[in-house]
Amino acid sequence: MQTALIDGDVVVYVAGFAAEECWYETEDGEIHGTMTQAKLHCDRIGADPTKISMRVEAEPKSHALRLVKNILLRVSDRTRAKELKVFLSGSNNFREGVAVTRPYKGNRSGRKPHHYQNIRDYLVDICGAEIINDMEADDALGINQTSDTCICTIDKDLDMVEGYHYNFRTDSFYNITEGLAVRHFYKQLLTGDTVDNIQGVKGVGIKTAEKILNPLTDEEDMFWAVHDEYVKKYDRPMEVMLEMGRLLWILREEGGMWEPKY
Repeated sequence: MQTALIDGDVVVYVAGFAAEECWYETEDGEIHGTMTQAKLHCDRIGADPTKISMRVEAEPKSHALRLVKNILLRVSDRTRAKELKVFLSGSNNFREGVAVTRPYKGNRSGRKPHHYQNIRDYLVDICGAEIINDMEADDALGINQTSDTCICTIDKDLDMVEGYHYNFRTDSFYNITEGLAVRHFYKQLLTGDTVDNIQGVKGVGIKTAEKILNPLTDEEDMFWAVHDEYVKKYDRPMEVMLEMGRLLWILREEGGMWEPKY
């Protein structure tokens, strides 16, 4: 393998959150390991869940950076790549201008790790990470993927990109064929992406999407099957389908947004 293409955004969050501990305290002074446990406790005692407070205890910066090094070393060792390229999302994202139905990533309210900026600075200053503006790190992975590279991430969205992949959380390698990449994209067109606030077809989940697509092998058949589902739910089906496709599509070349072939 010549080059390992590393999703730096994921590295920041995986290492950052691993270098801290969180507790959730309810108004009666009880401490809980997760927000879910805290809310369940509030339900049991009749306490106000809006008064749950979060406490974060971060490990030293050196510990967070050691976790980053461990991830990069694991990628280097497992892929046997001659070169590691790390990509980080920067400012602006063309998808924000594409989104009409819902704001892109408009549902995200989660906090960043305590060492978020420290890790990004380390990746840029020490590891030579490239900051990607006007699109996302995911797009840089898609653009740079070739027959001699390997995408290294834990994000399943990248499974719409053909080629070798390495999940450094599960330590698993797999190869995405052209057919699998196409199928993954159309499945996402049906289900959307709740993490990024992309709606897809209202009411269609993974099982329904698989039921629609599993009998099909030809991309054109998949396209029209998905289009039929949009027709059922939207007044302007092609317009909405184009919007969702462009939000979901991982670029293969700069500016190369998804265009329907049929």
